[in-house]
Amino acid sequence: MNGRLILGVIVFLAVVAIVLPQTVSLFVGQHDWYDIDAAGNQIPCQKCHADVFQELNNSPYHLGGNGVADEDDCRFCHQANASITYASGDGASAQAGLEAHAASTIECMYCHGDQGSGAPVAGGFGLSNLANDTGSFAAHKDFVDSAATSSTLLLDENEACIACHTHVAVKINFTHYGAMEFDVNYNTLTGAYETSNYRINTSTAVTNVIWGNASGSGWVNQYPGSNLWPGQ
Repeated sequence: MNGRLILGVIVFLAVVAIVLPQTVSLFVGQHDWYDIDAAGNQIPCQKCHADVFQELNNSPYHLGGNGVADEDDCRFCHQANASITYASGDGASAQAGLEAHAASTIECMYCHGDQGSGAPVAGGFGLSNLANDTGSFAAHKDFVDSAATSSTLLLDENEACIACHTHVAVKINFTHYGAMEFDVNYNTLTGAYETSNYRINTSTAVTNVIWGNASGSGWVNQYPGSNLWPGQ
């Protein structure tokens, strides 16, 4: 009988040793919830995205009226898409998120292509709702269009926007051609030489590596101390 009792105690203690740790909170504060009943955003985005807050505070753009990065600035961009239902805990009007919970990625042109958004319009690429915005003479139109169609890294044209308008460093494998070809013929009716059939001599292709650092300086083919690229 005593042997069975001892065995029972051992089994009980073994079960307790397995189950009890699972009933104890792993982190201090994990049951102290943020109150999100009030209007606006009470979730501190900065707690996880302090690097983004630091970048915003280094720039005069995309900040609210107080001039300091805060949660409302996050929401202004990342809850801007009116076609998406985001989660909200605003009191009696609480709403479950559908297409997104707290935030969604957004294309720059969602605001900067709409003259009614209040943001400066990035016209000149044929992408905005400005009248007569054709982009027909835009030197960077192919860059913007191909970013939208040939890359899945970011949404739509965002790669091109970020490459030009932010301090993100770039490394570009840029293919140029060393020669063009064309024909020259004498027009007996006009008495003048005429050129035609302009084309690229593809056998003269040269690929240069363009290094651009975070400060906007650039080098061709060899970055000074390239093991330190992208640098500042």
